[in-house]
Amino acid sequence: MSEETPAQAQPQVRLEVISRCFQRLIGLRAALAPFRATLQTLAERVQEPEGRRQLLALWRPCQERLDLLLDTAPKNAVRIHLLRQEVEDNLLDEVYSPVALTDLMDAFDQACEALLLEIGEDLRETVAALQEATAGKQGRAQ
Repeated sequence: MSEETPAQAQPQVRLEVISRCFQRLIGLRAALAPFRATLQTLAERVQEPEGRRQLLALWRPCQERLDLLLDTAPKNAVRIHLLRQEVEDNLLDEVYSPVALTDLMDAFDQACEALLLEIGEDLRETVAALQEATAGKQGRAQ
């Protein structure tokens, strides 16, 4: 088995990072969905103690997924981190705003979409680099 050159290994490593970021983004979106649905379902009852408990319980998986995503998505980390902080501040306020939380969920959707587009572009560039590396390797073998 021949050793890979650093130029050949770099796109493969980048592909692994892109894949990890994509999986973590999907995980975050899956965790945000029940939070958003509960927020919408509870409507006015969201201000009641039980509504707050439900939202806090549903936010915990979101926090875990955000931690994982923030480890692999440094370009979008600032926006996503700020949104996270706003949600948590809102949830911890004595009187929190369901309207603000709904707006923040919309902002999370936009940030996730932007990150998805960025991941797609990174994937295209990485695949092109892998194809070039493979073509170069095949050219040297002939």
